Formats: sequence, C-alpha cells, structure tokens
Amino acid sequence: MTRLVLINGAPGSGKSTIAHALAQDRSTTLALDIDGLKHSLGRWDEDPSASGLHARRLTLALASEQLRAGFDLVIGQYLAQTSFIEDLERLSARHGARFFECVLELDAGTLAERLAERDSNPTRFEHAVNNRLVGPADAPALVQTIEALRQRRPGALWVDATGSTSSTLGILRAALEAPTP
Repeated sequence: MTRLVLINGAPGSGKSTIAHALAQDRSTTLALDIDGLKHSLGRWDEDPSASGLHARRLTLALASEQLRAGFDLVIGQYLAQTSFIEDLERLSARHGARFFECVLELDAGTLAERLAERDSNPTRFEHAVNNRLVGPADAPALVQTIEALRQRRPGALWVDATGSTSSTLGILRAALEAPTP
C-alpha cells in the first residue's frame, strides 16, 4: 500500500535527516521538503507567511501526483497547528494511501543543544536561513507547541528522538513495517 509519512517535530529535531533516510528505503519515494519549496520561491522572505502557504499548496499538488502514481511520500515538517496535517490525511485517504504520522519529541535542553550545534555548524542551506528565525533560546516554547499537539493528534506515533538518528530511524522503520491495525 502506498504511504504518506509525515514526520513532525520542532526545528532541529532531525525531521529532514530522517525523511531523507526513509525515502531511500523504497524505490521512487519522494522526500518532500516544504521549507525547501518555500525558499525556492522568488523573494520568499518579503512575505514568509504567504510564501509558506503557497509552499503548502505546492506540497499538496506534488503529494497528490506522487500518490496518484503509486509512490510513497515522506514529509518532514514542523507543524504546530493541525489544519495542514488534516489536509495531508484527507489527501492520503483520497488516494487510498496509508497516512502515517510521527512526532519527534525532545526535551528543551536537548533541543537547545541541537539548535546551538546547527547554528555553529549549518550543514544545509535551510539551516542558515532557519538559524536566523529560531535559536537555542526558543527551545522551551518549541517543545510546548509540539506537546500541545498530543491531545489533538492522539493517533500519531510519538518518538523520543533524544537518542541517535539511527535509533530513531529504527523505531520509525519498525512502526512503518508493522501491520496496519
């Protein structure tokens, strides 16, 4: 069965790294980076909100085509509100795909450390951009926004991401291979 895998979590939790690794598990799986789409839009930073909304519309269009073609999709994105999550869930249902939602959890201290490391050693273009918007001091507030989702998204798999990337990947891979209830 075709899958749409959403990996949610605070900036710096490892979503993009994990999404790209999961995409390598199955042929023609697309790791779709919404922030990458947004940053590809001309003069996106003049109106980040409008650019972000347009990037989400583009994501839904790309996701629809990917699922229609019978290929899996993995999206790593920080989503503190549920409306776009619900859009992705409806899209999955419309295409007969399995919707798999995961939230990466970190405590504020660990998240602050990861954000500080990313700030001092950005490894991707979007890190340099995002480091201007989010830093270690934002970690407690980011953790609170993710925790607020727990009540609204009880069907999501909540994964402790304080360990290594490989251990988090192992948990997700096992969950993805488990039979659908």
